[in-house]
Amino acid sequence: MKQSNFKMMLLAAAASSVFFACEEKEESPQFKQSEISVYATADFSFNQDDPNARTSDLVFGTFSVTDVKLSIDNVKLILRGEDEVKGKPSIVQIRDKNPQILTLVEDSQPMMSPIGTVMAYDGIYGKLNFDLIQAENVPEDDEMYGLSMIAKVMWSDIPAIFYLDLEDEVNLMFNKGLEVEGAQDLILTMYFDKFLEGLDYTMVKDGNADGTIEVGPNDIDGNGELYEAISDNIAASLDFRNGSFKEKE
Repeated sequence: MKQSNFKMMLLAAAASSVFFACEEKEESPQFKQSEISVYATADFSFNQDDPNARTSDLVFGTFSVTDVKLSIDNVKLILRGEDEVKGKPSIVQIRDKNPQILTLVEDSQPMMSPIGTVMAYDGIYGKLNFDLIQAENVPEDDEMYGLSMIAKVMWSDIPAIFYLDLEDEVNLMFNKGLEVEGAQDLILTMYFDKFLEGLDYTMVKDGNADGTIEVGPNDIDGNGELYEAISDNIAASLDFRNGSFKEKE
């Protein structure tokens, strides 16, 4: 009889454990998610307010942009502070320890270069961060090796090349929160007129007279001041051109 009672107690304890475990699981918050796809391209800022506008070529004053590449990693969306909920992840990791070279312009044509597709928790996001990095995931004889950006242009009919070896975290803040609710595409855009903003074109020179103007970290053509200017402009030239943005409530 005592043995039977003991078995009954064990069964009752086991049943209680299962009940509480199920109850705890049922009470765990379930947050809705939506699929987002992030792309990168290049454009002019005068198209920034029209999500459907597309530039067929990149001609800016005496510039004609022919090729642009960026090297990035560690891309993430971060929830706006006041939209954070207990138990809800505040960071959506789009790329992590997975370096990527983005082709923004190729043969004078703006490209739509995919960065990644992920499931993101519905909510209002306040910023997107990514790392601009030196490309090391390519052969050493690749033109991007050791660089974070290359831009090739025709400058008053003279070929020119801008290249950066800058490594830095780029933070894109959304004045209006970026709302994720339902599947959507997000387009990270490099606005080339902002990249060239404030440059003194009279200073540009082909110092070694090899027929190509070079603006880079090694100051081959004596364009060091221009290199500093474009280094300062790179973060400000990048922004999202679309998405569901809304005012803070």
